[in-house]
Amino acid sequence: MANWLPRTQLPGQQVSVSATTTPLLPGASAMLDLQGLGRLGHVLAVSTDAPGWVSFYSSAAAREADGSRPSTQDPAPGSGVLLDLATTASALTITGPPGGTYFTTENAVAAPPLRALVRNTGTAQAAIAVTVTAVVLAP
Repeated sequence: MANWLPRTQLPGQQVSVSATTTPLLPGASAMLDLQGLGRLGHVLAVSTDAPGWVSFYSSAAAREADGSRPSTQDPAPGSGVLLDLATTASALTITGPPGGTYFTTENAVAAPPLRALVRNTGTAQAAIAVTVTAVVLAP
């Protein structure tokens, strides 16, 4: 017998999801899983509470493979990097670009989280809170 899973998002619904890293030294990074954004959507805005470089991925494997890429290097085409954004002390919120669509390539019964890697680009240790505001296109 099939299990029924209730939907937590509706197509076209705007949602905001937040997650916080552990305290990071300058230059250090941490992986975040952002739950509740569905399998497919469009990023409207990303904000951090401290300067950081935030990358979003189509899968955990893509995030793992990209973890050591320097900020000066573009990701390889087809690498699973969906979006790279950098916030600064004077601009902690970035409006989503026109091509800011995210999706997951991971197979799961429930929608997997949006995978992210957050790097502390500031000058002090910080636990960086990341908030993604998006329109869910496919729960």
